[in-house]
Amino acid sequence: MDFFQSIELLLAIQRISSPFLDLFMRGISFLGSEFFYFGVLVFLYWRTQRAFAIRLAFVVLVSLYTNFLLKALFALPRPAGAGLRILEIPEDFSFPSGHAQSVASFWFFLAFSLRRPLYFWLSGILTSCVALSRMYLGVHYPGDVVSGASLGVLFAWFFTRVSLPTLHPRAAGILLVLGSLAGFLLAPTPPAVKVAGSLSGALSGYFFATLLGLKERPFALREYLWGAGMVLAVYLGGKMVPLNSTLWLFGRYFLANCCATFFVPLLVESMRKEGAKR
Repeated sequence: MDFFQSIELLLAIQRISSPFLDLFMRGISFLGSEFFYFGVLVFLYWRTQRAFAIRLAFVVLVSLYTNFLLKALFALPRPAGAGLRILEIPEDFSFPSGHAQSVASFWFFLAFSLRRPLYFWLSGILTSCVALSRMYLGVHYPGDVVSGASLGVLFAWFFTRVSLPTLHPRAAGILLVLGSLAGFLLAPTPPAVKVAGSLSGALSGYFFATLLGLKERPFALREYLWGAGMVLAVYLGGKMVPLNSTLWLFGRYFLANCCATFFVPLLVESMRKEGAKR
């Protein structure tokens, strides 16, 4: 128990600190952030990998949502102690580490899916580096990152063994509505509300794109840039709306993700058709 909540280990890691290392560790930690996953998943989705990208998004977001449920359940405080440098101020509890869990879910799902030794090595290295960065930044105990990484690997392994059912569009729509409502109502914290909104928006967009039969064709560079600008505008526009309710927080993330998975592909396809007529 002492090892898993060892302040001494965190202090030992921070003894080699420097301004450059502070910046480097923040960069490594970014690999476990929502913005990194969103960018990679949207790129895959727009690169004609819709089914795989949405499955990967499902794994990561369900893993993260579970992480936030566990954080609220255990409600363990963040590390604190004399001499400990706190380089980041998270808005939730400490156990288990969401960054370690999400990065393990993401990369090990790729490894289990592709079944190549290189991806397993890469997954292990990246997960270890992110876990180390979270301890260096002073926001997690060793037990937090070990538990988070272990749960992430477990989620990745489980979802590569489970086939998601193919549903009739009406049944899928009903489940999306019910799942979205449950995810919102059961979310214990604002970060969990964000994840619930993201999952609901991504799945809804994919559902409508499939229902309308939108073609899967890779985006050109200008279409990537245009689409990214549109999604960013929706995200930033939502933040500027002067509403602080959890319902609007859910709605903001729903709209941004639905925009990426449905509205952008729809408008790109419409623009292509208009261009072909000229």
